[in-house]
Amino acid sequence: MIDFKSNAPPPVRFRTAGGVGKSPPATGRRGWRVCFRLLAAALICMAPWFMAGAQENRPVALGEATTDPSQDIIIEGLGFSKLILAIRAGEKIAKTGGYGRIQRLLEKNLCWSGVFNLSGGVSEFCRLRGKPERVDMRLTLSLEKRRGVLRLYDTGPEKLKLFEEAFALGKTVGEWRIMMMINRLTKRITGQPGLLGSTIGFVLRQPGYAKVIVHTNTHGRVLRLLSQHDDINILPRFAPHGRGMVYTVLGRRGSHVFYKNLRPKAKNIPQSHFLTPPGTLNSGGAFSPDGRRIVVTMSVNQNADLFLFDLMRKRHYQLTTRSGIETQAHWSPDGKKLIFVSDRSGTPQIYLMDMKKREDVRLTFEAKYNADPKWSPDGKSILFTRRYRGIDQIHIMDQFGAEARMVSRGRFYSEQAEWSPDGRQIVFASNRTGEFKLYIVSADGSNLRRLTNTKRGFEENSPTWTSRKQFR
Repeated sequence: MIDFKSNAPPPVRFRTAGGVGKSPPATGRRGWRVCFRLLAAALICMAPWFMAGAQENRPVALGEATTDPSQDIIIEGLGFSKLILAIRAGEKIAKTGGYGRIQRLLEKNLCWSGVFNLSGGVSEFCRLRGKPERVDMRLTLSLEKRRGVLRLYDTGPEKLKLFEEAFALGKTVGEWRIMMMINRLTKRITGQPGLLGSTIGFVLRQPGYAKVIVHTNTHGRVLRLLSQHDDINILPRFAPHGRGMVYTVLGRRGSHVFYKNLRPKAKNIPQSHFLTPPGTLNSGGAFSPDGRRIVVTMSVNQNADLFLFDLMRKRHYQLTTRSGIETQAHWSPDGKKLIFVSDRSGTPQIYLMDMKKREDVRLTFEAKYNADPKWSPDGKSILFTRRYRGIDQIHIMDQFGAEARMVSRGRFYSEQAEWSPDGRQIVFASNRTGEFKLYIVSADGSNLRRLTNTKRGFEENSPTWTSRKQFR
């Protein structure tokens, strides 16, 4: 049985520069006051030049980005493409003790950020083979005053400096600080917070034990327990910003949906409680973008339909009344539409509902099995599982149900996929090792890696991903 540890990486401490000035002493004579005012005016006029020179010569503080915020360059519309990054290290820093380890950590976390592909470097994971057709950015590493300095430049004609930050050197430097620095670099480039160290929850089956819900971070090293029931726990789903979670509990009396408050001290958040009474087909749970409503599948009169639960008003409303089973609902980012799975046509297919009109249309027509639909964070794509030649594979289609393309391939089952909060990566379950484990892949299908290192006999599925850093 896994020993669920509760220790978490130390928080990042930022260092800022600045000081407190003192006013000059007043004089008792009018002439001195006039001279002082003239001198002060001259200094005020010359201050920009003095400040510019001081800024150029001031050493970079650890954890401090020094690029002028007024020159922020946000690269939008990346879609599933990545930026090609060339890395160059200076001779002095390359000879520093412990630099080899830090270089590998930098390259790994740049790659695992989901934003970059590397041209050059020592890591094999996401290094491009051969000479790339283009290089979008250049990253330099240098040694200055016994510290490493990372600088990122645009490869355009102006060669703008986009990011600069100092980092510690030595064998004692933890990877967490490297991760947070890459997160800041990512936000500088894309305008969105980096996701290194964010939380992934999933179902874990241990040999001889019931299924439990655990969580880990993007590096998958330590697992921590989230569920609180002795029965079988499945189908977890995080609320926006990790404020809560909903999951299904299977027991002797049937299945019922449980809401868990992950911020018990916060205001205006409901406390943990069961949403549904025990039933035969109560399951699932999908949060609205504001986290105040949840759509679940509930069995009424031996028929499974979608119901909308209002957490704040403690009321619920029926959304579907079909004779088939409606399940696996997921909200669009704008909260106006809902996608779900129904077998009303005889096979599981994906449908779209207009939440205002309460009308639904069928999206998928190819194949006899389409399930697990998930809106992308930008609302332009839908991630889902399709049975292709008898094997479940991950697919992506546009918001209208067209232009479906396969992301996973091979003779292995790949299913239950979930977007990363920035839409650049996908986490999913696959039986590539003979047992279902979790894997992370870029949205374009590249850079596949396994998330955890659980031993044989342990199985993982039903991942859910939140941008919130790991829970304490």
